[in-house]
Amino acid sequence: MNEFETRDGDIIEFTLRGERRTAEVMLVTDDGMALLDLFDGDRPAFARLTALDDLAVYRADAAELVAA
Repeated sequence: MNEFETRDGDIIEFTLRGERRTAEVMLVTDDGMALLDLFDGDRPAFARLTALDDLAVYRADAAELVAA
């Protein structure tokens, strides 16, 4: 189980089956499933967030974002 509150738009790094992956969280369901856009070029995939080891969440600080 991870201690992070994962939200849509978060960038996450995780280990799954011994392989380190990076993805953007596209959608999180009420039961803890997430639709992930994997950064290695694979097609999007669903994953149970509790199945991901060594989960790290990167979230942009909204106060520091600038729109042009």
